Amino acid sequence: MPYKVIINSTQVKFSASHFLKEPFKCSRLHGHNYYVTVELSSELDENYFVVDFIELKKKVKSIIKPIDHCVLIPKLSQDLEIYEDKDSIEIITRTKKRYVFPKSDTMFLPLRATTSELLAKYIHGKVKEIYPNKHIKVILEESKSTMASYED
Repeated sequence: MPYKVIINSTQVKFSASHFLKEPFKCSRLHGHNYYVTVELSSELDENYFVVDFIELKKKVKSIIKPIDHCVLIPKLSQDLEIYEDKDSIEIITRTKKRYVFPKSDTMFLPLRATTSELLAKYIHGKVKEIYPNKHIKVILEESKSTMASYED
């Protein structure tokens, strides 16, 4: 597909905390300021656009808004025991770390882990629901030197 639009802005970002199974340092609760780049490719529409930049930016912001400033919990993880009550979420890891968070501070994601790779795929899937006929690439930057991408 010869035409491509790219949004890559400091306005398309979110902050979140998470923990991974390993390596040890990443198994500690920590956070990132994630920056999202989305590339859409296709033929031009009747207005000679792949898609309107303003519309795309609004749509991507609406996707990341629910996870902004949350503790991200991988609902499909086989390495966590997750207990919910009315107001809190308790998580016990394989290494027997125990976390208790206010329910309002957490976001369950349909993922096996909250790695940048899987978060990029998650965002990609949400963008694909909006633009099913476009070729999509999502790049998720968790620091200036580390990023992950997912594309169809």
